[in-house]
Amino acid sequence: MRWKETIIGVAAGVLVLTGCGQDQPAPVESPPASQELTKMPGRQPAEPPADGGGQVPAAQLDTTGLPKGYPADVRAEGSTLVITGQEGGCSKAGAEVGEQRGDRVTVTMTETKPADKNVMCTMDMRYPPITVRLDAPLGDRLLVLEYVQRTD
Repeated sequence: MRWKETIIGVAAGVLVLTGCGQDQPAPVESPPASQELTKMPGRQPAEPPADGGGQVPAAQLDTTGLPKGYPADVRAEGSTLVITGQEGGCSKAGAEVGEQRGDRVTVTMTETKPADKNVMCTMDMRYPPITVRLDAPLGDRLLVLEYVQRTD
């Protein structure tokens, strides 16, 4: 009787070993040396846009209304702001333009969580770019970032 168990064990081992040689991942190809990273899909241009936009300087940002550790990364491109949000698990980040005065603009960063407390969520953090449109370019105005957490 032991010879049957031995044959079955050897057969299973052979199947496992032959299966390991199959389905090897294809080697990763490097992009051509002449291809610039700024031209790859999903990358931001290395140079600021021609319309005078680009990274909003820290001196022009009021982030006292954001939670500790919240990213303060904002790009201005004409009347459009691209703000790095923060979300995680089941929450979704968003932004709402508030007051737009001659000397300041207020944007409220939102984080919406599900109302159901029995929903299982992952423990990851994501930093999506969130686009908002202003009535006029930001220019030299102060950008005040605030934060609110909501449930849906």
